[in-house]
Amino acid sequence: MIFYFSGTGNSRYTAEKIGGAINEKVIDMARSRIDEQFTFEVKDQEKIGFVFPVYYYGPPTIVEEFMSKLKIYGNEHPYVYVIMTCGSNSGGADKYADKILLDQGLETEAFFTIPMVDNFIMGYDLSDEEDRKSINKRAEERIDKIIKSIIVRGASDRKSSHFDQLLTGTVYPIYLRGRKTKKFFADDRCISCNLCEEICPAQAIKMVDGRPVWVLDQCVHCVACINRCPAESIQYGDATKKRRRYVHPSIVE
Repeated sequence: MIFYFSGTGNSRYTAEKIGGAINEKVIDMARSRIDEQFTFEVKDQEKIGFVFPVYYYGPPTIVEEFMSKLKIYGNEHPYVYVIMTCGSNSGGADKYADKILLDQGLETEAFFTIPMVDNFIMGYDLSDEEDRKSINKRAEERIDKIIKSIIVRGASDRKSSHFDQLLTGTVYPIYLRGRKTKKFFADDRCISCNLCEEICPAQAIKMVDGRPVWVLDQCVHCVACINRCPAESIQYGDATKKRRRYVHPSIVE
């Protein structure tokens, strides 16, 4: 069983590829949260995986909430692994996730990171097409290596340093306090397709008179709404107006 969270497709693709390779069910944490489904049966010999992106060197708030409410029964000692997709560095996100899962009675045996194309358009411009192809090629090789390790119930090949954990302790609270929605808006290119409302994992967007309105003060800042808007209409203040968008090639709207 593989639980995943994804905004623009990196972690979803990773989870689905691994799930297909090891014949494990893949479950969307955001959908389960909306459905208030946090209890799952894990059969004998079944593995438990968590795949999610790293935000500010920690897990997205939806992942943190899902893990904190998760109840597993049926297999007292499952092989548990965590895969973190990131732009370059996952910081101390492994230790942060490890503590949450331990509180739920799950001991994680392996942590892995996969550098993938960064999507944080609110902070900086995204990579060009040539760089994306190179990054995705290396990510494919990395996923294949991780699959082999999971099959044999391998140990971690990623362990955060004291500095990594200090980085998370310093930067991650900024994300938790922030995540404001007031700068989001749709410009005149909006085609009223409703996609942003449909894909928002926090249910923070509602269509009003054919335009998206952010109805919550905070969201996850997964930037799915910006990157996946077919008209490139959604912006975050002035910062994103001239920046490239990114969606994993596996995502077809």
